[in-house]
Amino acid sequence: MIKRGFLGDEPAEEEAEVVAVGWKHDVASRRDREQALRDEVRVFERKNKKFYSLLEDGVDVTLWQLNQSAEVSLDGPGSEEFVVKSSSMSLKLHRRGELLVQTVLTFISTGGYLSKALGRRRDKAAHEPLPLNDILEAKAGCVGYDHAQLPSSSSKKGKSSKMKTENMQSGLFLTIKATPTPMASSRSYFLRFKSRSARNDMLVGLRGILADLQVHEGISISQIQSPAAVQHARRMPGSTHKNVQNPFLNQRSDVAVPLADVHELIDKERESYDRLLLTMLQGTADLKEKEDELLSFRDQLHRSMVESAEKDRTQANDSKLIMQLSKKLETLLMENEDLRDNNDRLNQRLVQVECEKLELLNGGKS
Repeated sequence: MIKRGFLGDEPAEEEAEVVAVGWKHDVASRRDREQALRDEVRVFERKNKKFYSLLEDGVDVTLWQLNQSAEVSLDGPGSEEFVVKSSSMSLKLHRRGELLVQTVLTFISTGGYLSKALGRRRDKAAHEPLPLNDILEAKAGCVGYDHAQLPSSSSKKGKSSKMKTENMQSGLFLTIKATPTPMASSRSYFLRFKSRSARNDMLVGLRGILADLQVHEGISISQIQSPAAVQHARRMPGSTHKNVQNPFLNQRSDVAVPLADVHELIDKERESYDRLLLTMLQGTADLKEKEDELLSFRDQLHRSMVESAEKDRTQANDSKLIMQLSKKLETLLMENEDLRDNNDRLNQRLVQVECEKLELLNGGKS
């Protein structure tokens, strides 16, 4: 086979897709467990590499934005306002430059099912973009607000009840906290996804992007830096260069560092990375289990509330029936008393009549 170019210049073929064994897979030996963790690590790294392109293509979400104001008003110490209510959006990563600081998250309206079926879908920016530098944190769930009480954009009862039913699944939500603005002291973005796996991938990928923002353009957390990286890396206000303990940075240019020491230090850092990655993936399984337990508890609580409401309704109906029966019984008792009084009066009258008859008979005989 003849190819143009030099040997080794062609890009390496992508590895075959590794089928994840799943976090509930039963293992019988330590070797099986290590192989399962290895496959999970490969899947995790592959997802992280593809996340940028995935987010640039767009992810379909349902968006709510809650702005909280700290101003004192007549209603209370602060007010809450939903700027966006249950809007179908396409979340995309838009680059405005080479730096991540210049990158924003855009929210594009996707339209409804009817417009998609008729081919009238027109992508348009329905909300102001959110810069990555304004994101404070990303958390799973609907943090700071009850997901079952999220408002609906439609005033129709059918749609509203259907939306509330969909909002009962807390495992589909992701919360993004943003920096305050002059108009709002707190901004929260609630995103609802179509599945929990999509929510988890977005959570891990978004945290990875924020980590890249801090590593490459923010405050440094590592003690190993090359001189070029120190000179060209952008630093945020208040950051300091921690190069005192770096053995490879020296003012003298004639000092040579053995390559074996460099490889040893790189191996140590790789071991630390692998250790953190394995620990994090095993912790993710625990989080999934706890979230499943939480969802089951919420389902049980919801069923208990429904049963309690049904019992309260039955009890209210029984109480109403008891009140009606009590009134009827009271009426019957009063009527019975009247009948007894009438019966007594009739008996007395009958006795008087009998006495009068006897007197008449006695008077006639005499």
